[in-house]
Amino acid sequence: MDFVCKLGTAAGHVTTQTEQATSEGELRQRLLAEGYYVFSVEARGGLKSQAVAWRRRKISPDDFLVFNQQFLTLSKSGLPLQKSLELLIQQTRSDQLKAGLEAVGAEVRAGKLLSEAFEAVGRFPKIYSATLRAGERSGYLDKVLAQYVSYQKTTRSFRKKFLSALIYPTFLTVFLFGLITFVVTFIVPKFALLYSDLGVTLPPLTQFVISFSTGVNRLLAPILVGIGLVVFGVRSAFRSPATQMWWERLKFRSPVAGRLLLKFSVAEFARTLSTLLQGGLPIIPALETTRDSVTSPLLSQSIREAQKEVTAGHSLSSGLRRSGFFPGIALDMVQVGESTGALPNMLENLAEFFEEDVNVDLSTLVALVDPIMLAIIAVFVAFILVAFYLPLFSLAAQVH
Repeated sequence: MDFVCKLGTAAGHVTTQTEQATSEGELRQRLLAEGYYVFSVEARGGLKSQAVAWRRRKISPDDFLVFNQQFLTLSKSGLPLQKSLELLIQQTRSDQLKAGLEAVGAEVRAGKLLSEAFEAVGRFPKIYSATLRAGERSGYLDKVLAQYVSYQKTTRSFRKKFLSALIYPTFLTVFLFGLITFVVTFIVPKFALLYSDLGVTLPPLTQFVISFSTGVNRLLAPILVGIGLVVFGVRSAFRSPATQMWWERLKFRSPVAGRLLLKFSVAEFARTLSTLLQGGLPIIPALETTRDSVTSPLLSQSIREAQKEVTAGHSLSSGLRRSGFFPGIALDMVQVGESTGALPNMLENLAEFFEEDVNVDLSTLVALVDPIMLAIIAVFVAFILVAFYLPLFSLAAQVH
């Protein structure tokens, strides 16, 4: 089967090439082993077929959580693996998840282990395949599944809290821009036409607002074209791994958002690594899977550097310290966990600490941002009202 691959090289170049493989998962493993950074792998075809393939690949995290809860229950009951998969395939309501599980069932019937089947399909998180592999090797698949379900619940809850805290400020920002656009393109021209018909002498403030609105409306088409070109240019620039890494560093260096992103990333790293270690995976494979599972490329690069240090025989805490990404308190807690032999539990405590810290910071930030945004909206509305009621007062004085 042919796949169109978008790849990044070690030199920072992006290339698109066609490769043959039996499955997407197998191809991704091969490309990573060859030293490429894999941006995307898509079955060869037109845009329509690619869009359909994308929809089929995308599995809802909530549906996947429900599947794992049910899978854990059936596994504990002693039902054979193949029978459990068949029952779950029949009852799932998600077409995407059903297609993925059917592919997994086919791989299992072909003789592969459950972890190998999920990895070969390529539609499921890498941490899931690694967790299952650890459970199969240790003989405690039920225990490892329970740990992964707990991991899913915790991370989903944390992400939802993080995103929900940003909803109201985002709504206010969009509302403010929408209000400004509506006033400048619709309300101001109406008042300008009214005052022109009345022949009223306009104060400087009103003249400035009308002139600004007239200029924006006259140049609206070039402005929209310019915005489109800027968006296209930015998207093209961000296809470069070097540009993506530059933007990532810029985000983490920002005064307010950077601190939040750092805490979020450390919590994500600690939670993922803790789950893998508790499942029985050795430290180096656990770091490799964690590196592929985190969302931040900068964090992934730091984990890669720490993994090299650990492979060379150094401790995890010293490897993380050399990367320069992690805050001091995180390094100290990892060092204590290593010295006491309780690294998985200490990583779990570290994740809880930073998750709680992020929740507190977000609550404080939202409590400050909301009144500021409301005040900006109020000032803008008052500015427009003053600008267009001043001529009315002038007109009333002329009448008297």
